Amino acid sequence: MITFKPFTDGYYDTENQLPAYLGKKAEAYFAREDSEKRSLGDREAFEQRRARIRAHFLDALGGLPEEKTPLHPVCVGTLEREGYRIEKIVFQSQPRFYVTSNLYVPTGLTEKAPAVLVVCGHAEPAKAYDLYQKVCLDLVRNGFVVLTIDPLGQGERFQYWNPDLGKSDVSWGTREHSYEGFQCTLIGSNVARYFVWDGIRAMDYLMSREEGDAARIGVTGNSGGGTQTAYLMMADPRIAAAMPCGYITSREAYRKTGQPHDAEQNIFGAIREGLNYDDFITCFAPKPAQIGAAAYDFFCIEGTLQTYERAKAVYRLFDAEDKVGMVVAETTHAYSDALREGAANWFRRHLMGKPPDFRTGEIAIEAEETLHCTTSGQVIGDYRDAATVFDLNRRQFEEQGIARPCIRDADALAECVVRMRACVKEVLDIPEARPVIYPRVISEESVEGMRAEKIFFFSEPNVVLTAIMFADPGLFGKTPATLLLLDEGTEDIPKEESLIKRLVFGGQRVLVLDVRGIGGVKMRRVNSQNLTETHGSEFKLNFDAMMMGKSLMGLRVFDVLRGYDYLTSRKDVDRSRIGLYGKGTAALYAFFAATLEPGFRAMTSEDMLYAYESLVRTRLYHERYNQRMLVHGLLRHFDLVDLLPCLSDREVRFVRLRNARDEVVSTEALEQGWFDVVRAHYPVLVDIGQWGDW
Repeated sequence: MITFKPFTDGYYDTENQLPAYLGKKAEAYFAREDSEKRSLGDREAFEQRRARIRAHFLDALGGLPEEKTPLHPVCVGTLEREGYRIEKIVFQSQPRFYVTSNLYVPTGLTEKAPAVLVVCGHAEPAKAYDLYQKVCLDLVRNGFVVLTIDPLGQGERFQYWNPDLGKSDVSWGTREHSYEGFQCTLIGSNVARYFVWDGIRAMDYLMSREEGDAARIGVTGNSGGGTQTAYLMMADPRIAAAMPCGYITSREAYRKTGQPHDAEQNIFGAIREGLNYDDFITCFAPKPAQIGAAAYDFFCIEGTLQTYERAKAVYRLFDAEDKVGMVVAETTHAYSDALREGAANWFRRHLMGKPPDFRTGEIAIEAEETLHCTTSGQVIGDYRDAATVFDLNRRQFEEQGIARPCIRDADALAECVVRMRACVKEVLDIPEARPVIYPRVISEESVEGMRAEKIFFFSEPNVVLTAIMFADPGLFGKTPATLLLLDEGTEDIPKEESLIKRLVFGGQRVLVLDVRGIGGVKMRRVNSQNLTETHGSEFKLNFDAMMMGKSLMGLRVFDVLRGYDYLTSRKDVDRSRIGLYGKGTAALYAFFAATLEPGFRAMTSEDMLYAYESLVRTRLYHERYNQRMLVHGLLRHFDLVDLLPCLSDREVRFVRLRNARDEVVSTEALEQGWFDVVRAHYPVLVDIGQWGDW
């Protein structure tokens, strides 16, 4: 069968067009942000911006829990050491959401001491990791009370731990964060919500201790711990001094590296709203903040330097430039000796009023198991009632719900269709403008008894789409046409030969369309990971898009609409008989496009996810469901069933609808997920059977 050769058969270099498209849009936002920040000439202007940025940040997290429930702290063991003790503490940041921690307390305290919260980066042992132990030990030996906590997915808090098998069902750390983050993103939340709340409740615990001075609490961490430090600087005004390490760069500099962030590090709308790394520092002004950086880090130093200069400009507005600093270690990514020393001295100066003359040295650390708070090594192993991020996210979804009207008559149905189309356009960020298409047919040949045309056209400026049109050579005049969407576009033509022939020799023209980044316009990798895997190119680019309020799904649905525009431009296509056929994830492109474009008079969706809600309600979902179909906050507004009214006047078939485990959905699940919703909220759609062929 026929497919496209590299470089769009030699006509265009399209391998970089999707990253370049997103990059150009990002650069425009960065320029606007830079102009805005340069214009901040006084404190009043800055305070207005600080309030707006902080409000956006908290909203993008999905808000924080409204109630501080009892911590129920329990000390499960104490280690007595020379000059300090380590208490092994388990507390609940939310009911049954257990946090494992170690509290380092200097011996011989005669008055309240300043305290430091140490949040951990992406090391599997977390609080027991040797470098993080050394941070705690240097601080406690300087007279600080120190609390360090295990973050989600690390240490003793694997969220997908299987106690029966003695291992996690999802790989620890960054992989887990992005796996559970997928479910959080769908409801308009962010897995960072739980990191931030754990940190806030850890602060509450520190303040409850008689040894610590609640007015003198600092926070520090490296890498993912640097992320948590930065977020807490914006979220918790009780922090008196901070040092985020191994994280602070700038969005524009980091974006160019091609590297991904974890789900918790991608804040929806951040690029669009101008929320950059320096904002985490400046929103802390004029309190003491020091950036810890590694000169050879993958968090590129160029961005760190830009952020530092921006931060100094804001601190200057408060006559407090001496309270923002930076330490650069000549190392790769780590909480190195130089950064550890810098942190101890920063907190000595600003929380103790002592000279910053501490020098670190060799430090003996504890064995990992010695610092465990659980006997099994995992919270889920010890506490069978333990809640997980999955449980909390599902509960948040159930509490916020989806607002559904009751559509009982034709007038209400017409209003519903208008409203839902507008809602889908907003959620997917679909442009209104669809300029005239100037297509190019670059070859025509006979393939397996069919006439095949290779075509390309521009979906929008600088975005080329490719397509192959198949037809029966004996077909003349205006005929029906089907726009066929496959997961890998025209690259999937060989394996879908029988389907294409069935449609073609059934009297249809069949246009197999490549949406941007796929098939004949397949993008190159922008990092070392595979295109579609977690932290790969599509993962990175989709989060870049989401930080601009967009998504790969939205961009590709728009391309499908442009495929419709192309078909209507052809003289051999009957405009009144244009249909859509989508398979797999591409079936979702078809579903949304049919919702938006009434000109698609028929639609078949094969092997399509039947409900986004099923992804939120299924603890272990199939990894087929990835960035291609992830849309931030979709479930704040609707699920797929709520778009059925938009298709009520069409011929629609759903073949082998699938659940979150990629199983053919059961009749019982369809009853609950679709038919019960239709009966309760869309009773005007009485002929439920028209969406048959399950």
